[in-house]
Amino acid sequence: MSLEVRLGQRQEQRLALLPQMLQSIEVLQMATTDLLQFLELEAERNETLELSDREQPELPDVAQQERASSPDDGNDNWTPPRSDDTDGKRAFLESVADEAESLIDFVRQQLAFRAVPTELADVVVRLVENLDDRGLLPFSLVELAGEFDVPLELLEEAHDELQCLEPRGIGAMDPIAAMLLQAANDPDLALIESVLRDHLEALERNRLPDVAKALDLSIDELHEVLGRIKELNPRPAAEFTDTPAQTVRPDVYVAYVDGRVRVSLDDAALPGLGIDAEYAALASAASTAADVKEYLRPKLRTARDLITAIEQRRETLLRVAQCVMEQQVQFLQRGRRAIVPLRMSEVAERLELHTSTVSRAIAGKHVATTFGLFRLRDFFDGGRLNGEAGRAGQGRMGVAQQIADLVAAEDKSTPLSDDDLVGALAERGVRVARRTIAKYRKELDIPSSYRRRRFGGER
Repeated sequence: MSLEVRLGQRQEQRLALLPQMLQSIEVLQMATTDLLQFLELEAERNETLELSDREQPELPDVAQQERASSPDDGNDNWTPPRSDDTDGKRAFLESVADEAESLIDFVRQQLAFRAVPTELADVVVRLVENLDDRGLLPFSLVELAGEFDVPLELLEEAHDELQCLEPRGIGAMDPIAAMLLQAANDPDLALIESVLRDHLEALERNRLPDVAKALDLSIDELHEVLGRIKELNPRPAAEFTDTPAQTVRPDVYVAYVDGRVRVSLDDAALPGLGIDAEYAALASAASTAADVKEYLRPKLRTARDLITAIEQRRETLLRVAQCVMEQQVQFLQRGRRAIVPLRMSEVAERLELHTSTVSRAIAGKHVATTFGLFRLRDFFDGGRLNGEAGRAGQGRMGVAQQIADLVAAEDKSTPLSDDDLVGALAERGVRVARRTIAKYRKELDIPSSYRRRRFGGER
């Protein structure tokens, strides 16, 4: 065995991602709301980067826009229809839900109004603090009496007081007890209790005739009782615990105007970007100290790279959105049921981009259309192409919408089975397997046919 040192040359290719490239990739895949937060953070870190409010143009109404549009107009001259309020920041703030009142505060207000003694009111509040998200009490009073170190009699009195408060049903031990508290004044309370305690499983399986027979009721009478039960809430404190959905702001606006697909980005949501002139002058002045220049120049370079990345994001997103919606022009004319199967590779090939660039461009982005707000990714579904050109209605969203339409129009006394839906879609030129129908039904929250069946006068 011998050790030997050799000196040689080797040629190889490596892909090195520069910081500017990494930042461009990061910026491209950000949604508008995320990008806005990112820019505000960058402005705090980098004093050479300037953020300024964009001027909001006077936007005409939709009718005026359509009359003013011509086939020669470019997308850069088209602005999406919006509400009369052109103040984007104010519109965003107005869309944010107010902070909800807590259940404890609501209970305290009622206790004060009812002039409940302080000692008793304090125990009631402690009970509320131990309710779960539904507003139910998952602990026994005996257990809580030991934990609170209060007499059981006082705790029972506090529990009774709690169950007299709104929302009615809070403090109950289970959902059925909460619903029965809400139905306390119903003349058919005993019948309602029997339905809830003894026949829920049969109702869940849509065996209405069996339940009606067991309760000695007609189908119509059972429907009437069930209608009142549907008004009862098994989660009485839901309005105090449910978190409101976050407002989704569109990144892209699309419309079909005068036979053309018009696409616009939500540029008004983002601030104007620029370089602070004083810092730029300071970094280039001959009289500036070397250490100051050494500090400022990387900051200025980073700011310029970010501005370039934002502009590249805008151009790429606009090109991708325009290409996608031109392929989905039938959707813009007819809605979900006309979605055409589309692959990212097709868009990438048309735009001479890499597929990963298209994927990043659509990531987390939402598009506002005349048929509602959609994820841009929803318009990509090549799963049903099978090597052939896609037709309207064969995309995932299109097939799902056709299933929903067929179910909505069916005879509820003889609902369509999954096999029936397969046949109905085949008549429309859409071939899907039965398991695909079941999958889409689940995604659409559509029950199976035997659970959709209606009896008697039920609607």
